[in-house]
Amino acid sequence: MNVKVLVFCIFFSVATYSIFPYYNSDLDLSRYSGTQKAPEIQSAQCDPDIVPFYIYDIPDRFNEALLSNCSNLDPWRDMCPYVENNGMGQPFNESSSWYNTYQFTADLIFHARAINHPCRTHDKSSALMFYIPFYASLYASSVFNENNLTRRDAMAVDLVDHISKFPSFQRFGGKDHFLVSGLMAWDFLRSADLKDGKSSRSNNLLNLPQLSNISILIIERFPYHGDNHFGIPYPSYFHPQVKAEITTWQEEVRRSKRTHLFSFVGGARHKGHGAEKYRSAVISQCNSTESCLLVLCKYWTSAWDAADEILGAMKRAHFCLQPPGDTSTRRSIFDSILAGCVPVFFTELTAYSQYTWYIPERRENWSVLIGSDQLDRIEDVLSQIPEKVVKRMREVVIRMIPQVTYMHPKANSKEVGFRDAVDVALVELTKRALRINT
Repeated sequence: MNVKVLVFCIFFSVATYSIFPYYNSDLDLSRYSGTQKAPEIQSAQCDPDIVPFYIYDIPDRFNEALLSNCSNLDPWRDMCPYVENNGMGQPFNESSSWYNTYQFTADLIFHARAINHPCRTHDKSSALMFYIPFYASLYASSVFNENNLTRRDAMAVDLVDHISKFPSFQRFGGKDHFLVSGLMAWDFLRSADLKDGKSSRSNNLLNLPQLSNISILIIERFPYHGDNHFGIPYPSYFHPQVKAEITTWQEEVRRSKRTHLFSFVGGARHKGHGAEKYRSAVISQCNSTESCLLVLCKYWTSAWDAADEILGAMKRAHFCLQPPGDTSTRRSIFDSILAGCVPVFFTELTAYSQYTWYIPERRENWSVLIGSDQLDRIEDVLSQIPEKVVKRMREVVIRMIPQVTYMHPKANSKEVGFRDAVDVALVELTKRALRINT
């Protein structure tokens, strides 16, 4: 039996974060309401399915200033390397579009892409959508350890007070506005009965009534909390700048020799944890067969840095197991798509109810769902899928790569010739905006 064991882990090693000062109530909000100074981009390049959007020039305490204390965001690691290059992290080498990307920086990456997007307008009066470039992930992590709930919520309240004063916001009550979060919805939906001093890392941002109409783009939505939350992909390692990089990579994963029926990259969960039964079943069956390639991760250890090992294992397998972790979703879903590996889910909440903008309507075309009654016979279920069906599913997955990938901010989307994760979101937001404006 060939078993590859790593001591590092990429997924859901979410630790508590230390506090840093971010709120200054003496700032004059009125002086930040001007338009942005970047040069106008030729509107002829804009995707016809995306309406012009405006990026608010909000005070930098809501985004850029948060980066200045990046070394203190996390008590276990220096986050500065992971927020470099607009949240893509450090490049693996200078000549490629592969980066050591942290799983919780989608808001930073989205902002960088939006700044140079051809559908962006600097004329507020011509905009049909409005983007609030708040770095929600950095804000949330900065107050994870704050037990005084008023202080923990201060920036959220400050942001809402600032934005809600704009006439453009008041016109439709925020229905044509959106913001992006690189963390899960649970980190912004604190229970109403929680009191000062109680253990919880959540702030109250998404409970604020002023945001009830805003479209919230988030890596893990709460399916039962209104209809204004929309799942967007976790960022993976690949941020291409030209079309050739995408097509070359797609060809590489098509040609990849799939030596194992299935693989699992992840770690165990302790007894009593919600995901323990799934993780235990997966690891146990992987250890009992040569059909599985196991990359075992140590819980609480962060090594999304191990891209070669992670993607290498996924490229050698036909199927990639995606059991729940600390939450329902996993970044590993998007790593497996990037590797051309058919994802195998164990609950509806891991992907199907999360990423409807990005995944095929017919789930059986690109993935497998294994129910609780089949949890003890994963290999049997997967081995019964005909080879020609597996090949067809893998081709669908490979074709999904562009739409779940965050292009490099310097990329020209017109020249690249595909819609990336940001473009897909803007197309879907446009549909909502047109309903509001007509």
